[in-house]
Formats: sequence, structure tokens, C-alpha cells
Amino acid sequence: MTTRTAPSVFPLVPCCSKTGNVPPDTSLACLVTGYLPSPVDIKWNSGQVTKGVKTFPEVTMSNGLHTQSSLLIPSDSSRQGDPYQCDVTHQGTGKTVSGKFPQELCGSAMPPQVHLLVPTCEDSATESQLELVCLLLSFSPDKANVKWLVNGKERSPPTPAFSSAMGTDGSYMGQSRMTVTRQSWERGDVYSCQVTHPAVGTELSMHNASKCLACLRSSLDPTIYLTKPSYEDVIKNSGHVTCLVLGYDLAASRIAWKVDGQVSSAAKTETLKKNSNGTTSLFSSHPVSLAQWGQGTIFTCKVTTLCSGDLTQDITLSNTGISKKEPTVTVSRAYHEDISGNSVSFTLICEASGFYPEEISMSWLKNNSPKLKSSYSGPVSGNGTFSAYSILKVEQSQGEGNYTCVVHHPAMEEPKRVVEKVSLGVSNCNRHPLEVSLLPPSLEDLYIGQNATISCLPVLQEDGTYSATSILRVCVEEWQAGEEFTCTVKHQDIPSAIVKSIRKSHMVSLRAPSVYISPPHAEELALRESATITCLASGFRPRAILVTWTQQDRPVPQEAYTNIGPVREAGKEERYFIYSKLNVLASEWERGDTYACVVGHEGLPMTFIHRSVDKASGKPTAVNVSVILSDTDVTCY
Repeated sequence: MTTRTAPSVFPLVPCCSKTGNVPPDTSLACLVTGYLPSPVDIKWNSGQVTKGVKTFPEVTMSNGLHTQSSLLIPSDSSRQGDPYQCDVTHQGTGKTVSGKFPQELCGSAMPPQVHLLVPTCEDSATESQLELVCLLLSFSPDKANVKWLVNGKERSPPTPAFSSAMGTDGSYMGQSRMTVTRQSWERGDVYSCQVTHPAVGTELSMHNASKCLACLRSSLDPTIYLTKPSYEDVIKNSGHVTCLVLGYDLAASRIAWKVDGQVSSAAKTETLKKNSNGTTSLFSSHPVSLAQWGQGTIFTCKVTTLCSGDLTQDITLSNTGISKKEPTVTVSRAYHEDISGNSVSFTLICEASGFYPEEISMSWLKNNSPKLKSSYSGPVSGNGTFSAYSILKVEQSQGEGNYTCVVHHPAMEEPKRVVEKVSLGVSNCNRHPLEVSLLPPSLEDLYIGQNATISCLPVLQEDGTYSATSILRVCVEEWQAGEEFTCTVKHQDIPSAIVKSIRKSHMVSLRAPSVYISPPHAEELALRESATITCLASGFRPRAILVTWTQQDRPVPQEAYTNIGPVREAGKEERYFIYSKLNVLASEWERGDTYACVVGHEGLPMTFIHRSVDKASGKPTAVNVSVILSDTDVTCY
């Protein structure tokens, strides 16, 4: 009986060169040996490959077994396809044995490490043409293909050529460079480097780059501060909703407004401002009418950005659904006399009490003409309503007349007017009912002087009567702790003493302000006239805050700066903003003077925060400071 033996199959490949490269005349051989009986059928890739195949005659070895070989010389085009194998079918045993050839003949195939190099993100770069580099490292064989896409479409003109070279370790590195315009880069076009390589077959490797992807600052969402006007400004027809946008890259950003959902073109947007801390800001304001305030109009600030898309923020001017309470308005007076008993000046105090919400406007008229600026205090909350004071001091030189306190409030369709007819001269002795007002300490006294005073003003309501003012110096610690202070007024013509009390309210949780200072705009400095430095304190609670300025560590007079606010932020949580603008001579800024915005608030760890800026540094600095107290004769035990 004849013994049957299945063949052994050996795939043979040419030797690699000393550099590891495949020789140019690559051929593959399939050796079939040790089978009995003959014949065998040799096919390449199950018969799919026939071109370049040469099968040699069968040979009988000394041991009686047979051997046969087949040679394949692949064409250049076929080498890029599937790997080769020879399939041997032995009729004597009915078995088919296959021998597979490695796809990479010399060394293992390595896919490229792809790095997409992008232009600098520095604002100082001014080149009109920018370059992107698609860098391929550590790949083998040298058969990488690179294609560039712009916004998902193949670049036109065609992709730049890909160049490569072999390194000392036998692997390859290569690059493809593409030039783009700065305009295209700044508008956020997306560039893609598409790479293919035999080590990963037909799989595509896609690497994307754009200004938004490459520059971290450009990818950060800007912050929007939307602030409604004061009620007083609305009454004066000068109210504006303001939209302040702070971010690192706002050059391509735009601001648009909607009023109750309808697009509005009534807003005014200022030019982009570059701040010394590297940020940029956009400021836009939209006028507000009294009718819009009363109707609870919704204003929407829409900011269109390059990398963050459209960002919107809404603010409602007033809550039409709340229960409003109109104020009770009273005017009282206090005379100031010389040693002869002649009235040389007087103080009018207009008190609005029991109103809600807190928005209110208080002004003075003399003989129905606008009066000089008065002092204002409030609104102060208590028992669910608010109260406020407006104090007007009149010197004898300003003359006698009818002084009217005009009060506007959302709960009233028409303003309330209380008229006081005042004459200066020798006071008489008529007796009239007394009114007593208590004024809390000012923030300047609490935070700077540290000699807090409470004023008790018992005044009469008719012309020519006497009045008195009592000032109580108290310890700041006692006031801050919520101690109650009581003023008792007695007079022979009143049936019983008048008693009024005052204390600091602790009903609101504390939240410290965030403070930002910005140097003058370059366009303003170019005029060589004045320079405006701005300070923004935001996100604080309660409403009371002190904002002052220093120049070269010396206090700046109050008339040199203007504080706008505080006003409440948009949103459910009670937070407030205040802006302060300091106007200085351009020459003082140019010579390098240091200006500081000093903000005092009870939510701060050391009561004050100090932010400074000057021309030389160009960057604001923040310091928590403890104010050195002035001499005081009030001592707490």
C-alpha cells in the first residue's frame, strides 16, 4: 500500500539590503516539498493572481518524496494591494495548504505620527501670509500621501507637494506646507491635513486646525455684563441699557439688540477697546423710554463671536407682576443761625418712605426751575419696603423762594411734589409739630475716617421756626455689629417725647465685588487732551459700596470722577454693579503717574481692594489693603 504524505509549504522572500530596503527586483517564491504521491496544484491568492507566475517542473528527492516550486514577480501596481499567499492542493491527501507572505518585506510597517503646526496666536503678529505645516514622523515605508482640505473641501489650487527623507533609524519623516491668508485665518476657516499610509490600509488620518482650535484665548467664551439704567436717568430721558462684553479676542465680534424680541437699530456700539491686561472689550448702549420701563420691556443683547457662536443675555427693566407701593413724601427743614439769631442758611430734607420696589428719583426745584445738585442717601430697606432721603443745603446768598421736592416712583403715574416756602432772617417763635429724621453713617466715615456719625435732625415744618441738629459719634464696631441707636427729642410744646431708632441691617448675605480697571483708549490719548480711566466693580451684595481714586497715592477730589450706580444685575440673585470714570490730563498719564481705584465693601476680607494702573506697566495690579485710620476721639472698650 502506497504511503500518502501531505506537502509542506514554504513562502520565500528576497534578502533585504544593509539599509533595510527591499531590492528593486522583488520576487516571491513558493516551495512545496515532502509530498507523496504527486501531483500538487499551486495557485497564487486562490487563483486571483496569474500574471507574473512561473511554476517549475516537479522533482523527486532521494527519499522518494516530491518537491515543486512556483515563482511570482509582482507588478508595481499590484504591490500596493492585498498581501500575497500561495495555495497548494494535494490530490493524494485531499488537503490544501497555504503559505502567506508578509505585506512589508523588510522590517515592520509603521504609521506616521502626524503633527499639524499652526501660526502664532500672538496679537502682535502682522504677517499677511501665514503658513501651516503638516509634519509626519517615524513612518515606514516611504509611501505616505498628504492632502489638504479647507472647510471640508479639497484646497484649490492643488495641495502643495509632500517631501520626505529617511532618518538614521531607517524610518522616514516628511512634511507638507500650505500658505494661507491672515484674513482666512482670522475669520476661523478650518484647515485639515488628510494622511494615508500603507500601515493603516485605506484608513484616513484627519488632523484639523483653525484659530479657534489652536488659540486657547480665542476659544474662551466672553463675559457679558448687561446693566439697566437708573430710574432717575430714565425720568430724565437719558436712560440706557448697557451691554459690556469682556473677552480675549473680540476683533470679529458684533453686538445686536432686540427689544421684546424685535430687532432694534437704536443702539450705539463703541469701537473695540484693548485693555492693559490683554483682554478686549466691546461696549454698546440702547436708549430706554419711561414707557418701556413701566411696561417691563425685555432688552436682549446678542453677541456674535468667531469661536463661541451667538451668545445672548436678557434683562427686564421692571417687574410688572409685583405689588407696588407708592412712597409717602415729607419735607422738613433745619436752619443754621449766626450769633444774633439770624438764619444764614438752611437744610431741606425730603424723605420718601414705605415704597416698593426700590427704584426712585428725587430732585429739587426752586420756583419751578431745576435746582443745584443735592445729597442723596438710600434706598434703605426695612420691613419689606424702602426709604430714601434727599438733602438740599441753601445759603442765604441763594435767596428765598418756593423749594419743591419732586419724587418719581414706578407705583405712581404722576410724580409727587411737596413745596416748602422758605425765607431767611430772624426766626420767630411759632410752635409747630416736630419731624425727626435719622441719617446713618456714610461709607466714607465707616471705611476711611473710622469715626462714624449718626445725625438726628429734629426740624419744624413752617417758616421761621428753630431747628436743631444732633450728631452722635459711635464706634464703627458697634454699628457694624448691628447695635441699635435711639434719638429722643423733647420740647415743651409737644405732648410727649419723639423717639426714633436706627441700626445696620444684616438681612442680606455678603458677596465681595470683583474689580476691574482699564487704562485710557489709544484713540483718546492720540488727541492729547484728556485721558479716561474706568473702574468696574461687579457681583457684590449688599448694595452699599464706596469707590474712590488716588493719583500717586494721593486722594483724587470727588469732582474729578463720576460714579454710575450701583445698579442691580440681571438675574434672580441679588447682585450689583458700579462704574467709575476718572478724567485726568493726558500729559499726567503720559508722564507715568500711577492711578488706583480703591473700592470699599463689607464683603471684602480687609474691607478695601486697591487696583492700580499706569502707562509703564500697562497691567493692573490688585492688592487687598487695610486703611490707616485718621485720628479720632471715639474709643471703643
